[in-house]
Amino acid sequence: MSSNTQSFSFIVVGGGLSGVTIASRLSQYFLSSTVALLELGSNRIDDPKVTDTQNMGIIFDPEFTVDYCTTPQKHCNNRRLLNMAGRTLSGSSGVNVGVWLRAPKSDYDLIAKRAGNTRFEFENMLPYFKRIQTYWNKEGDPNYHGFEGPIHTVGGREYPLREHVKKSAEGLGHQFNPDNMTGDPTGLSSLTQCFKETSPSTSTRQHAGKVYDLSKVHVQTDSRVARVLFDDVKRAIGVELASGEKIFARQEVIICCGAQKTPQLLMLSGVGPSDELRKHGIKEIADAPGVGDQLFDHLRLGQYFKLKHPEKGLAFPFQGNMKSEYGQGMPLDWWIYGNIPPSEIEGYLKADNLEGAKDKTHPHLQEKRCHYMSAAFYAPMLANPEYYPDINPLDGEHISTLSINLLPTSFGTVRLRSADPNDEPLVDPRFLSTQTDRFILRRAVRESLRLIETEPLASEIAGETPPADPRYPALTSRSSDEDIDERIAVLSETMAHPMGTCALGSVLDSEFKVRGVQGLRVCDASIFPGIMGTMPSQSIYAFAEMCADLVAGRA
Repeated sequence: MSSNTQSFSFIVVGGGLSGVTIASRLSQYFLSSTVALLELGSNRIDDPKVTDTQNMGIIFDPEFTVDYCTTPQKHCNNRRLLNMAGRTLSGSSGVNVGVWLRAPKSDYDLIAKRAGNTRFEFENMLPYFKRIQTYWNKEGDPNYHGFEGPIHTVGGREYPLREHVKKSAEGLGHQFNPDNMTGDPTGLSSLTQCFKETSPSTSTRQHAGKVYDLSKVHVQTDSRVARVLFDDVKRAIGVELASGEKIFARQEVIICCGAQKTPQLLMLSGVGPSDELRKHGIKEIADAPGVGDQLFDHLRLGQYFKLKHPEKGLAFPFQGNMKSEYGQGMPLDWWIYGNIPPSEIEGYLKADNLEGAKDKTHPHLQEKRCHYMSAAFYAPMLANPEYYPDINPLDGEHISTLSINLLPTSFGTVRLRSADPNDEPLVDPRFLSTQTDRFILRRAVRESLRLIETEPLASEIAGETPPADPRYPALTSRSSDEDIDERIAVLSETMAHPMGTCALGSVLDSEFKVRGVQGLRVCDASIFPGIMGTMPSQSIYAFAEMCADLVAGRA
């Protein structure tokens, strides 16, 4: 090792929310050790584009993101779907809309079962959930919420259509749930976002690089890691950058590059399926067949509805009804977390021949699982101008709905495009490749349509504004399965929540250690052995805190 070669106690690869969390905590836990955090993107943590919570278009800004564009998706009209991820210090926490949710208790308990360790059960995750947050509602239950953590949240805004949406949802049987973070989020619950109030009318994005202390961490941005270095006994001893520079780790290397980049880096390092490594001429360090497999993601459909009386100021910019607090977050009051009864979904699981369908042990048949999400936004969110050229997001004439399949059964893959670390991976989510998935998303869309058609909300809606293409007529809750499926095929998009490609219980042991090698851990959204039926960021933060505790011997 030359005198100018860098060496650290720990190297964390990937400066997204999990990498920042782990690097920060290790620098606090090991005061005499050194920690390096390597990030491919730039350091823009104080850039107004990042801190501004109203800049929701940042997710499409190539200054801060990368598009891991999917392969053509058979059941999405053979389209290549946009697949954005943060590429900046803080990762996707610096570009997302900050929705702050937890999954049902059953999701964490399923992770614990598959990982073979009870530490992942919901009750044992609660200390980490509480550690990371400063909850906005000071009257929140301290059994489920923290009030002194690094991540602040906002909530409690009330929009003009709030009671209309609430009463319509309750009319459909969705009971009001006063707190969706207690392990049972089913029903109708209020929006919380991980933003920090900075004034009565503004907030700032609570992204990882801003809220976690990195003052004792060597942060190196604009650094593409090409591979992990191993010694003769398969111990990770450092990394090599695409520039050829080598950086060494005296204790551990921890990969936190996300569910699409982490498996690529492992395979480039010789850890992955043998046939994939041979295909690209990569020396095998460890045959790890699960690397890059079991890719899950959430698929969504947005729809747009014209108001009968835009002059009432019911939608953004809320002409005549604007309140100062509306500047603190998204124009949304409620989420509907929907559970589908076993009697309705069981037949699709059987038709797909999914394990556990016949003996009724499949996780989708458990109580309190959240199969789909439906929400009404008081603005035409993410309206594609190609299909909706006449929708103006600033004229206050439209609201929108978002329908999401939270529990897909379609498993995709991440594979190498080449052995060149500068090439992005091949991402194939295989969206909607099961009848079950097509049913769940179709059911979510119908529920969103039923919400719009139910009083008192129905009295304010003129109808759906369909795509500007005569092949796709306006939908109602009575539309045929074929019409809804066709709309989904043409206009559905990913939520950009990839998970599962380096799963606990297969690729990783219950301490996040990569099996088959030494001195190497993974902690990011790739670790989930099953899909999380929620927006995943809060869970990823909690798992990152746990990983740091395990490295430090504190768990």
